[in-house]
Amino acid sequence: MLKGLGAGAAAALFTLAAPAAAQPMAQSAPAPAQAPTPPTIERAQGEEMIKGMFAQVDANHDGVADAAEQAAVLEQVKAQGAPETALAAIRRIFAEGTGPDGKLTLASFTKARMTAFDKADTNHDGKLDPAEQEAARVAAEKPKS
Repeated sequence: MLKGLGAGAAAALFTLAAPAAAQPMAQSAPAPAQAPTPPTIERAQGEEMIKGMFAQVDANHDGVADAAEQAAVLEQVKAQGAPETALAAIRRIFAEGTGPDGKLTLASFTKARMTAFDKADTNHDGKLDPAEQEAARVAAEKPKS
């Protein structure tokens, strides 16, 4: 489950960009290296990424990510050190596509995530550039009222 993905990468895929981790700086510490700029994500590429993530959440590969599979993902991401903001974002994303039976299908998950992709694509060019990804990350971190 979530093979090859660290906590940040898993959160990035779910929220379009990983939450930044603030680290205190000692006065004598050198300036931190600039984080690499994320690549632009084409819409079709984003959809394939979403389907790949769903395949990893759907542990038994029956086309449905039930409550137990969703909980297992959250536990794994938490164990990898994900901040609570990332866990909350993943919970919210699961809830967006989960039916009253507590199950999440590939179709509902893809639809919910592609809706988020389209909303984040503010210039409507079918791509998420680094600035759009950052704006989506910031928006995802804001508490929902």
